[in-house]
Amino acid sequence: MCRIGSLLGKSISSKGGIPGREDGDDSVTTSKDAKKQLLTERIRAFCCSQRFAVLATASDSQPYTTLVSFAESPDLRRLFFATKRNTQKYMNLRKNQRVALLIDNRQNNPSDLAHAITVTALGIAQEETMQVESVKALLRSRHPTLNGFLADPTCAVFAVIVDVYQVVERFEQVQVLSMRDPLGH
Repeated sequence: MCRIGSLLGKSISSKGGIPGREDGDDSVTTSKDAKKQLLTERIRAFCCSQRFAVLATASDSQPYTTLVSFAESPDLRRLFFATKRNTQKYMNLRKNQRVALLIDNRQNNPSDLAHAITVTALGIAQEETMQVESVKALLRSRHPTLNGFLADPTCAVFAVIVDVYQVVERFEQVQVLSMRDPLGH
């Protein structure tokens, strides 16, 4: 499922990038479509290159973050993770389904200022009830060390239905991909 390629090294600037005329002809649409497709592919490759994400939840106006192992659906519309039902994150998700998942490649080095990339997925987390075993199999294939964790009867799997991805490079270059857009696939 994951295709990690040279896409991570390519950058699209919101102020430039793929050329297109701005007089309303089809080349502008094609140019925008091509930018969205390239951004989608870059996000997919980035997600495939990272194993963990920081999950942000909230309860009673108090934010809470935790590290999770994750996997993505092929169309990037859903991100999956597992948690036990007796955790703070599970309780928070039952009260408030709005979440953010931060996926990044920082190395905790000074060079991160110039080279770090973050992808934030904003969406709704729903406990998976229909395809539990399929999602567990996907998580196991990506994270074989989770076998025991996923086999525990108190383990719940969640799908984050992604509304928007925000990509930040060099701490100031921001690109946004709406998954509500038909091209966000």
